[in-house]
Amino acid sequence: MTKQNADTRGQDEEAEQTLWELVPVPEYRLPQTPVASAARARWALLKRLFGKRHDDDQTPVRAEADLRGLPEKRLQSLLGAVDWEPAADALQRSLDDRATADPVSLLIGPPRSGYVEVLRCWATRQGARWIEPPAYHDILEAGEAWLAGWPSDARCWLLPRLEHCWLRHPAGLALVRELLDRALAGRLGHGVIGCDSWAWAYLRYVAPLPGRSPLALQAFDGERLAALFHGLVAAHGAGPVRFRNAESGKLVFAVDGDDEGGGTAELQYLAARCRGNAGLAREVWRARLRAEPETDDGAAGDDAKPAGDDDAATIWVAAPAEEPPLAADVDEELALVLHALLQHNGLPGALLTELLPLPKFRVQAILHRLAGAGVVASAESGHWYVTAAGYAAARDLLKAQGFLLDDF
Repeated sequence: MTKQNADTRGQDEEAEQTLWELVPVPEYRLPQTPVASAARARWALLKRLFGKRHDDDQTPVRAEADLRGLPEKRLQSLLGAVDWEPAADALQRSLDDRATADPVSLLIGPPRSGYVEVLRCWATRQGARWIEPPAYHDILEAGEAWLAGWPSDARCWLLPRLEHCWLRHPAGLALVRELLDRALAGRLGHGVIGCDSWAWAYLRYVAPLPGRSPLALQAFDGERLAALFHGLVAAHGAGPVRFRNAESGKLVFAVDGDDEGGGTAELQYLAARCRGNAGLAREVWRARLRAEPETDDGAAGDDAKPAGDDDAATIWVAAPAEEPPLAADVDEELALVLHALLQHNGLPGALLTELLPLPKFRVQAILHRLAGAGVVASAESGHWYVTAAGYAAARDLLKAQGFLLDDF
């Protein structure tokens, strides 16, 4: 390896280490929305609400109708799976810095942020025992058998989904209260607990709390998102490639031998709208990527290059999809369903009926209404969950109606 290559590799490793930062939850800092981007977003909203003459609108460099979505294989090469190893390293460093007398540490994260994947990676490297959550019927029966089966050896353990250890039901809190009481008292040995931020927002009021603040992955701003996206493209050897705004034609960021790109107002706005949630931002960004259609000779459309792009492929970034229409004055029943899904990080439809003061047919009707709007979806397991596209709108609705929110 040449000295130059060694230096480059060292810089990449250093960048990965600084990309992921673990902080106490009170130190989580949301990224700021760029003033210009916020103004454009408000103007776009006004145009949708009141209409605007077409001849007043600027003609886009690439119209949405003239572009096509990318196949999954191409998406994977551009924004494939995140390497969680550096984040697991950051977690271990944070745990090492904490007092060794603490029997248990907590990692809190918002939906789709990757905290479970970080914990999985950490557990594999540390040889920690993975603890599966109890079944829903065990939770409603206080989970005595589940707790009785807790490993008794000295091996470190990991409970990655505390949000699946309780239910917002008169009989659904005894288990998680007893679990946290035993864990914080050291009666379960040393371990790490992961928990969704929406569940934690509620549990902190109804269950024992650790003396030390839980940890969280620090929010991503536009610069960090640019570094993350650049790293994903480079890791799969998909470059050289340039990402351009389909409306303005402006370069968002590039991955090639000369230009690594950087944070832009567009990525900063994405970071702000996703509240610093890197996993959510990645999903939203992937959904916006487009390419030119194939030419008559069968050439790949995503290799079409504007003047000055040399040999770099061009990926067009479409305008953000219109968020699902969730007005603040929708009926409270719909908000109750959304809140329950977020607090439990997804639930089976049948269980929703047991947790909410709504008849089964109303729950089913609301789920199908939300699914039609793209706000929720159903997994093969039968669990309903809030989608990446619908998350911001769902959170805005719950905030407008005064529901308990997470801190992320």
